[in-house]
Amino acid sequence: MEAVRFLIYSNPASSEARCFSGDLEQMLQRKGQQIAAKEPPETADVIAVLGGDGTVLRAVRAFQRYGKPIWAVNCGHLGYLTDCSPDEAGQALDRIINNDYTLEYRTRLKGETNKGNRVTAMNELLLHRGACVHALSIEVLVNGSTALKYRGDGLIICTPSGSTAYNLSAGGPVLMPEMKMMALTPICPQSVAVVPIVISSRDAVRVSWYVSGDEDGWEKPNLTADGQEKLLLPLEGTLSVRELKPQLAFIRTRKGDFYGRLQQRMHWNLE
Repeated sequence: MEAVRFLIYSNPASSEARCFSGDLEQMLQRKGQQIAAKEPPETADVIAVLGGDGTVLRAVRAFQRYGKPIWAVNCGHLGYLTDCSPDEAGQALDRIINNDYTLEYRTRLKGETNKGNRVTAMNELLLHRGACVHALSIEVLVNGSTALKYRGDGLIICTPSGSTAYNLSAGGPVLMPEMKMMALTPICPQSVAVVPIVISSRDAVRVSWYVSGDEDGWEKPNLTADGQEKLLLPLEGTLSVRELKPQLAFIRTRKGDFYGRLQQRMHWNLE
């Protein structure tokens, strides 16, 4: 059986991740596998990510163009996107080596403003008023038809991966990982009649916003992608959002139990 080549990406700020990185290298050597250290990322078969969800999102941004599957070990706080804990990594490795795993494909988003700024996200694109003292006037068109129109603090456009992040805190719906959907969740709308909606990931979304203020001042709205990239926006503009292909593959070494994992990570229904 041909050896699997692993590229290890860990959170340098986590002592647990740094410690486990050495343990993982030893495990791989004992099991006769290969480690892609100085080679280009495209030579790896698997991107092994050691950390929490933030580390996973950083790894996605760093390696997404190579199209390699991600295997994530939770060395962080929440670890919703991860596959296993460090204690379970040995058994998980055996399954990866023996090709006894499944691939969970995740939807991603790409956005472009009318000023030509481009961003990508696996969790969410967040349009927010930032330090502006006034609410944003927002209109959301889906495939050319008005779906939402309101004044509020902003809008979350999220994938199923991001549905359990800021979207959930803002009252948005939880989406199953394999769903080809997006959620549009208004943030603090001034009208209680404005509610989140779920659309197909194939739909074209166009968001326009306006806020009164001083264009030369520092109080401007902003666009954030996965909490990793932030753009200051003009007081008026548009954002076009579509699905980014191909989907990103995550290695799952256990049978999928989305609801069980959700309850465990979110501490729901625990007495």
